[in-house]
Amino acid sequence: MKKLNAYLLKEFLSFFFGSLLLFVVLVTIADLSSRLSFYTEHPELINYFITYHLARAPHNTYYIFPVALMFASTYVLGTFVKNKEMLAIENSGISLFKFSMPMFVIVIMLCLILVFFWQFVAAPLNKVSFAANDAMRGNKQASKSGPWQLFGGNNYLYFIDTYFYQEQYMTNTILLKMNDDGGIKFRISSPYIQWNNDDKKWYVKNGILTTFSENKEIEVKEINNYPLDVLERPEHFYGRPLLDSMSLTEEAHIIKLQKEVNMNTSRLETDLHYRISYCFSGFIIVLLASLFSKFSTQSVLVVSLVMVIIVALLYYSILMIFRSMGEAGNMNPFIAAWMPNIIFAILCILAFKKFH
Repeated sequence: MKKLNAYLLKEFLSFFFGSLLLFVVLVTIADLSSRLSFYTEHPELINYFITYHLARAPHNTYYIFPVALMFASTYVLGTFVKNKEMLAIENSGISLFKFSMPMFVIVIMLCLILVFFWQFVAAPLNKVSFAANDAMRGNKQASKSGPWQLFGGNNYLYFIDTYFYQEQYMTNTILLKMNDDGGIKFRISSPYIQWNNDDKKWYVKNGILTTFSENKEIEVKEINNYPLDVLERPEHFYGRPLLDSMSLTEEAHIIKLQKEVNMNTSRLETDLHYRISYCFSGFIIVLLASLFSKFSTQSVLVVSLVMVIIVALLYYSILMIFRSMGEAGNMNPFIAAWMPNIIFAILCILAFKKFH
């Protein structure tokens, strides 16, 4: 049994890494081909071209990973069936599931590695690829945003004309402090509000403070260097981050910051859970592949490719449906992200009951 396990794992791992490399190269070539006309027109940007595609490779590896797992498992187990090796193994009292168990264990370990791969390799290098792409296109990093409004923590409502990221100040801003009953406690209007890194506070350099008392009296006064007692910090005013550029810890940190000031985090939370659930989709898909291998014919390669295409299209379609529901806030982000895996797991259970 140990020799059989070693033989299975050797065949599976060699074919998996080979197919993973092949698929990543094909995706990279397809991406390169779509940009070829631009590259030929701007040969002086060759350094950015190379940096972009090299840094993008881990990103492609992350998304191709489950596909390569399914293709390798379907092909290897299908080859065992085609060569009558599986028949000999089952006649010796070893079921397909038991025979494939070492492969399932290895797949779980590979899925765990994929989580860390995104955290420490793919996400950081995506930042590099995005920077190289922006440099190629002549896109400069945004230095300001606005106009926009934010309902912050402690019932503060901001109306900001322009916010400057690097200098950490906002211009032409109206700040309202709301009562619990919806009334306005006070209003600050200022052409310039600056963040102070020393005492970690916002300061109204000059402006007008209007206070509304409970007996409907209104007091208006001019303020200078007035400190604001608010929860918001400069990172709360950053623009919408690129999801593919954030590691899991960075995304969790931004979710925590935005929740502090009552911002909608459905999109970020769905993406965070999706990053993890996608890593483990490979295990569910390999379980299905072990069933498909029983129907292999002489054309194992063709069957494997067809199965991969069908399952991949079905999985990604379900994934996009539930992900959009999670991002829109129509479903719990955790459930939305894991629902495709749950559906495919149920299909696996039903299929194993049917065929075993």
